[in-house]
Parts: sequence; C-alpha cells; structure tokens
Amino acid sequence: MNRFPLSGRIIRATLAMALFSLIHGFALSEEPAGSIQAPAALDRAPKTSSILTGPVGGRVRAVIDNWLLLAPDQNPAMLAMFADRDREPYRSLLPWSGEFAGKYLTACAEVIRLTGDIALKEKVQNFVNRFIQLQDDDGYLGPLPRPYRLAAAAPNVSGGTWDAWGHYHAMLGLIMWHDLTGDDQALHCAKKIGDLLCNHFLGGGRHVADIGSPDQNQAVIHGLSLLYEKTNTKRYLELAEQVAAEFEIPGAGDYLRTALAGTEFYATPKPRWESLHAIMGLAELYRITGKESYRRGFEQIWWSIVKLDRHNNGGFSSGEQAVGNPYNGAPIETCCTIAWLASSVEMLRITGNSVVADEMELSTLNSILGLHSPDGKWSTYNTPMDGRRVPNTEDISFQIRPGAEQLNCCSVNAARGFGMISDWALMNDPGRPASLILNWYGPSTFSSTIAGTQVTLRQLTDYPRNGRIELIVDPAVPAKFALKLRIPYWSTATRLKVNDKEISTQAGTYCTLDRIWAPGDRIIMELDMRLRAWSGERECAGKASLYRGPLLLAFEEPQNSATQRPGKWKAFGKLFASKEKGAVFEAGFEGEGIKWFGHYFDDAGKARVVIDGQEVAVVDQYGPVRETPFSWEKNGLPPGRHTIQISVTGDKITGSRDTWCNVLGFGKPGSNAPGDFTPLDLTALSARLIESGVPESAFVAIDVSDSSGHTVRLRDFASAGRDGLSYISWLPAEHAQATAFSLSNPLRSAVLTSPSAP
Repeated sequence: MNRFPLSGRIIRATLAMALFSLIHGFALSEEPAGSIQAPAALDRAPKTSSILTGPVGGRVRAVIDNWLLLAPDQNPAMLAMFADRDREPYRSLLPWSGEFAGKYLTACAEVIRLTGDIALKEKVQNFVNRFIQLQDDDGYLGPLPRPYRLAAAAPNVSGGTWDAWGHYHAMLGLIMWHDLTGDDQALHCAKKIGDLLCNHFLGGGRHVADIGSPDQNQAVIHGLSLLYEKTNTKRYLELAEQVAAEFEIPGAGDYLRTALAGTEFYATPKPRWESLHAIMGLAELYRITGKESYRRGFEQIWWSIVKLDRHNNGGFSSGEQAVGNPYNGAPIETCCTIAWLASSVEMLRITGNSVVADEMELSTLNSILGLHSPDGKWSTYNTPMDGRRVPNTEDISFQIRPGAEQLNCCSVNAARGFGMISDWALMNDPGRPASLILNWYGPSTFSSTIAGTQVTLRQLTDYPRNGRIELIVDPAVPAKFALKLRIPYWSTATRLKVNDKEISTQAGTYCTLDRIWAPGDRIIMELDMRLRAWSGERECAGKASLYRGPLLLAFEEPQNSATQRPGKWKAFGKLFASKEKGAVFEAGFEGEGIKWFGHYFDDAGKARVVIDGQEVAVVDQYGPVRETPFSWEKNGLPPGRHTIQISVTGDKITGSRDTWCNVLGFGKPGSNAPGDFTPLDLTALSARLIESGVPESAFVAIDVSDSSGHTVRLRDFASAGRDGLSYISWLPAEHAQATAFSLSNPLRSAVLTSPSAP
C-alpha cells in the first residue's frame, strides 16, 4: 500500500510544471555549440518533468519553502558584498565568500529543473537580474576591491583568496540558469567571466595556480569547458587545457599524471574535496576532445574514492579531504558530499554503468536526506556516521558575517543534492534516441518525450520502505522504444514482470525492455530487501553497518539519555571536546558504576571527574598517538540515579601541545563501547518492520533480533538523530566477516544468511 498518496498540493505542482514548460521551456541557445568528440553514454532526458512524493518530495518542498525562497532576503550580503566591494572600510570576507551567490544559483536552478516550482523560478530570476548588474565592465564578478582582483591576497581576507573559485561557481550557476530558462543575459555574463579569465591567464606565462589555493582556483577548468561547449569559443578550451597541464605545477594537485599512474586519490598532493570540481573538468575535456587520458584519469579518481573514501552513509571526505580510510570518523562535510554527487553525475554520463547510479542512490537517500532538517530550515556541516547532526550555522559559526548570518559554504550548497536528482533520475542514450533509462525508484511521476511521443512513467510504491515497485508506462499513443530499468547490484534476487510476463534480470546492470509500449502497460518489480551487512575494519573493527535495500540503518539513543553540555564543547562527530577551562560535560546515568569513553590525543590535557557533586578523580587524556581509545571507569556507587561531570582543568603535562578534554560517551563498567548496545550476532539475525508510529519524514523503523534474544530498534539513517539525539550506524556486532571491495560490490556488503527481511 502506498503510504504517500498524491495531495492537492502535488497536483497543483503538476499543473505549475506544465505551465512552466509551456511558457519557459528549455530554450535553445543561438550560440554555436562546441564540438564533442566523445558523446555521453547516458544523459539527462531532455524536456522532462518530474514530481517526487513521499519523504523525498516532502523534504524538497520544505527546503524550497523554508530556505531557498527566503535565503537572499534574509541574507542581503549574498549580493551586497559585490555591490560595495570597493567601498571603504572594506567588508570582512572569507576566502570563499564570493562562492555563495553562485552556489545558491546552481542549487536553485537544479531544484527548479526537478520540481518546476514557479514561485522559486520567479524569485531566482530577480536574483539573477540583480547579480548580472553587479558585474564590472571587464567581466569581474567577485567581492574583492579593485587592486586585489584575481590576486593571491586582499586586505579584508584572511588566508588567501579563492577569487577564481568564486567566479567558477558564478559561471556554473549562470550556465545552468541559461540552460533552464534560455536567459541570454545569464550566458553573456558567464562569457564575460570566461573572457576575464582568458585575458588574465591565457598565455603570457601567468597561471591560475599563481594566485594561490590551486585546489580551489583551478576549478575554473570545469566552467571553461562547459562554456566552450555552449559557445564554441576556442580560447575557453585553450585555457581549460592550459589549466589541465598546470595541474603538474609544484603546489598544485597533479591529478591527471598521478591518476594515470594508478595513484590512489588520497595519496595525491591535493586530495581535498574542492579538487573534485577541477577533476570534473577532465570529464568535460574528454567529451570535448575524445582524449582517452582524460577519461582514464577521471575514472581512476572516481573509483579510488568509492573504494577508500566513500563512507557507509554515501558521504565523502574525512575532515574535508580523502584520507584513504572509509572508517575514519572525522567530519563528513556537506560540500564534500555535494561535490561527490556532482562527480558521480559525470561518471554516469561517461560510463553508463548502473552501479554508479546505485552509488548516487546510496548518497541521496542517506546523506543528502540526512543532512537536511525535517523542516528544511537548516542543513549540517557534518553528517557523521556516528554522532549528532548540528546546524551548520552553529558548527561553522566562524563564517557568520553581518547581513549573512545564515550563509556558509554548506548552507548555500546543500539543496543541490536534491536538485541533482534531475540529472540522473530519468536519462536517455544519446546514441539511441528511442530510449529511456530509469534510475530513480520511489513514489513519483516522470514525463518525457521519446520517439516523438509524450511518455509518462508513474510509480506506485513506497520504496525504499518496501521493495515492490509498480510502474505504469503511459505513452500518449502506442510507441516503440527501449525502457531500461536499473537493477541494483545489491538486489541479487530481483523479480520483474511486464504485463504479468516474467522477465529475467541481472544485478548490477540495466534490464532493457525494448518493445512497443501501449498506454497503461504495467511493470511490477520486486527488489531484494534482505538485510545486508558491511563488516567494519580498522576503527570499525568488531562493528557492522546494516542495510535494507539502499537504506543504511542506525540506532538512535533514547530520548532520556541525552547529555547536557554546559560550557563550550565542540562536536567532532560523536566526540565532544573542549579546552575552555571550567567547561563541564554532564550526563545522568543509572546503576552502581559508569565507564567514560574517549580518545587519547597529543594535544589533550587533564579533566576533573565529579560524581554526585563529589570529586572522584583527575584524569589525563594525553597520549602521543592521536585517537588511541581511552576509557576510565568508576565502580562501587550506591544503586540508583547519579550524575557525572567531566570538567576541563586547563592543566596538562609538559609533553602535551594543548589542554583539550573529550567525551565519546558513557557506558556500564566492563562495556566495550558507549551506551547499552549489546553486540548483535550476525549469524542469527531477524528483522521485523514496524508498521505504525513511523514519522512521515522517515522511511523505516525495524526491530532487529538475534538468537540471544537481544532486540534493538533501528531506523533509516536519514531520519536518525532528530531533536539533536546521538546515533550510531556502525553497530557493535559479533561474527562479522569482512567482504572485499569489488567493482561489482563497492559497498562490501553481504546478505545475511539468517531469516529474510520483512
């Protein structure tokens, strides 16, 4: 039964989308297109309208209403920083302040492409008109004073400038806006930026890397490649290839040479997340030139990240870069995951490999949904595997500036994760025009034109809550075309019927249905929703991540066990740390003892432990090897309720570099991890789907039990951690057997041989 029926609001959205398409359409530019030597294997199906319902559709609607429509008015400095760039005293800026407008525009363009939202389209058109007016005659569209444009430093910026980076995001947003609306002024503005960059850097011995921050500023290679494809202006391509050659300049990322040598991405000179935008330039250069080296380099980097730096929740990065360890618990930044999804769009276009779409589904249904608040008002900076979700305005509050209190690198970027669904949900094969490739599963309606016929695909399902998908294929008239359905690599026992006729499938491929389709043809697909486990290694040894279909499952701490944090304690995933003298971490507990968990660090100091108002110990958390597990326990307390306080003393031993104290959590004496989570026996696991009491914003709640009678309630990762509660997705587990990474099973997951999923 579909839990998410169409509402009147969705029906109105359908009519609005139809009106949007009629009035605005996807105008063809009068500019001559640049040559393409390697057409995409798959591309976004043109002139497609879409309606998403269920939890995803609801979250997108909330983000539009409570963030995208409001952000420019509530944060006037988003554009004002360009208007008063030469006015003294100069604004205090971040190196990346110039990116905010472009990132916001890019996110909005893609969300409008997904939803056809008329109100947002009108809002953004006004935004674009104002933005374009702020461009200088020479093409400059940044926030820096005239003497410091495209320079390495400015007096009102600390830590160098990312001026070319900001122009890249402006180009990207303006090009997408032109593609969406046919606004020639937007494309003209982007061309003036391209001309500015060419006049400044093309030939003459000046390099983009000369202005510093090459992992950010060299991203212009991607924007220039896109601009060449739109305009056939040769100098844009010449500068793009010049930047590709400049990757090898000392201090730059050396992405192509190292990738062709088989070097893992984390081991390259610049494995930060911003580098992915420059690396996407390699994908575009492959399409333009057909040079295989560009393709091979890009694919090597993409697979390296999947293997070594894409986490269990589909997020990318550990502390804002690749580190070669998917179990690393450092922050998983929102911008990193957005860049990862954008790179995956390019990988899917180049290869046509359905496993890439499986990866995008993993990232979208877990990280992208999980990094947005249910009401759409805020997003995170860090969406950890284990930990808490904190608004980015709190977590990276150092970015706050007057008139831009809600603006930071992540807040303007997060909604793009939803918008990119329009890139890969419904695609076609440009070499086979009479084809549709369906990658998105869930309650939805897509309409597209194929073989000259309007075709509507309507999904009646509550996937991914359940694996049954009923797909109604509705061409306006009978039409012959190929419909390709994504069969996820994890669905090893898929059942598929077309008008009650069984069709064989193979996991990890597209199932091609090439036939004459009649209005009302029906496809029934049942995906394999048995529980699967990714058995952890390294920091996650003795733990496992459980999946049901594409959904990562998580354990959420009970409401009454939440801790209080007087003083300034910063969250690093699940770890809380402070060096503020006198800051107190307080928690209540029941029983006759308690165990405090944390980490030793080379910059840690001493903490005072107080239980029920009495000091019981002073504990030193210094250790020469960072992140070595630390624990301390106290026994012999009287039965009943108690309170523990961990207080920063400000003292340290001589060898320590600082006075940090940290708390990972608390447990019972003798326990191996915080909380009361008893390890699950993976050899005897069963699951029961909870039918009632599941919030509309959630997908599933499941009770998981093992042979010992241990039962825990898990929920989908994206909805865990509501109300600031802690959660874990790496669950303590027994008899976890590691599965090797492979291109056909990049999640390293194995079906549990215990009773099947509900």
